[in-house]
Amino acid sequence: MATAEIRSNDRILREALQLFSTKGYDATSVREICEAAGITKPTLYHFYGSKEGVYHALVDGTLEAFHRDLVRDLSSSLAVEEKLRQVARGYFENARQHRELMRFIFSLIHNPAGSAPPTDFPRFYEQTVALIARCVDEGVGRGEIAPGPTDVRMLIFMGALGEALCGHVITGHPDLTPDLADAIVDAILQGWRQNP
Repeated sequence: MATAEIRSNDRILREALQLFSTKGYDATSVREICEAAGITKPTLYHFYGSKEGVYHALVDGTLEAFHRDLVRDLSSSLAVEEKLRQVARGYFENARQHRELMRFIFSLIHNPAGSAPPTDFPRFYEQTVALIARCVDEGVGRGEIAPGPTDVRMLIFMGALGEALCGHVITGHPDLTPDLADAIVDAILQGWRQNP
């Protein structure tokens, strides 16, 4: 793909996100996206086929990339503690880089069905939790952490990350730094470690 095409592609997504975030998906027209991105309708159709295609590139593309990164982080041969650090850091880095997109995705999750094309957020969330739970269970099996209720542990881990992310999206605080990610994982694992 030529450099000019890549820039048009990025500009379309950036401007569509801005419009979807402020006006809502349904209230945004293809014409408005094209005007904001400085392109013609055929250019948008070339890259995405439709407004719904733009939506799927933004939302589903983000979820798929997150899932790929999560699988990569959890597939390493590192100890469970390091894997969970990588997960938390990746979660925060993604949210820091794409704050407006995270805000839009949160709005989709909380809005009534039908306000945008369907995205299977429950399936995405369940897959995410299942992958992390398997990592924790493997850590228990290797004696890295003490046995415990995995479902409760997932509520604690996902809840801590989710609360930090919500605060960041809503107020800009906390700053989602690698140090914060590590501190959260350390605090959680203090209660999960084997007694000496």
